[in-house]
Amino acid sequence: MELKSDALHESRDGYYFDCPECGSPATIDNIIEHGRCNGYLDEQVEGIDFDVENKSCSAVLRLEMAYTSAPETER
Repeated sequence: MELKSDALHESRDGYYFDCPECGSPATIDNIIEHGRCNGYLDEQVEGIDFDVENKSCSAVLRLEMAYTSAPETER
């Protein structure tokens, strides 16, 4: 799934995405460390009005960074 520019959100605790399966916040730390969203891990994100309690989610998440290099004249 390719993310759009508005896919990244900011909270008091850091940055997060919306889980594509259950909609709960998926903090970058939890994606990297566990491969799961906060709904699966049952971890509330401070400052976000979303109740992750009793969320059923089977999504396995990962982040991938893509890189391309273009000559200065093409930018």
